[in-house]
Amino acid sequence: MTTTLQTGCCIVGAGPAGMMLGFLLARSGVEVMVLEKHADFLRDFRGDTIHPSTLELMYELGILDEFLKRPHQEARELAGQVGNETVKIGDFTHLPTHCKFLAFMPQWDFLNFLVEQAKRYPGFQVTMQAEVSPSEPMAGSRLCANAPVCRCWIWAHPWMCSGCESAAAPEIRVRA
Repeated sequence: MTTTLQTGCCIVGAGPAGMMLGFLLARSGVEVMVLEKHADFLRDFRGDTIHPSTLELMYELGILDEFLKRPHQEARELAGQVGNETVKIGDFTHLPTHCKFLAFMPQWDFLNFLVEQAKRYPGFQVTMQAEVSPSEPMAGSRLCANAPVCRCWIWAHPWMCSGCESAAAPEIRVRA
């Protein structure tokens, strides 16, 4: 049996950018579905850092306190070893932000946190195991059997990262 789903906006890719965008759109009242091809977020990712600017955004959105209750590490300074000398290469303590540190958290925990926050809004859905073809979507179209019919498609793949292997990377489009 085939079910036809409809939503206002589909975001292809549930990485940090796709999940944050889904959260922000749902918070703004937009009906949104984030599509992720994997069954969960438990994979080896490129980075587990949450920068002070992202932490400041979470403060402004009212979710920072909840985030900081989660297991994480904090680095207020970064240093490197050059020969026998330790060289300070970063100092976050002077930043004009609420969190004057770099946070470290496994990316799967950060993504699950964003999903939990976004699910507070009735227009948010995330669909796991929704593999989408890299062909260009059109408004009112469906890309695969388990994807919804959408009025707007957003490709949220990490196309600016060196070494990304996304087949959809050159196809980043917004259609309304």
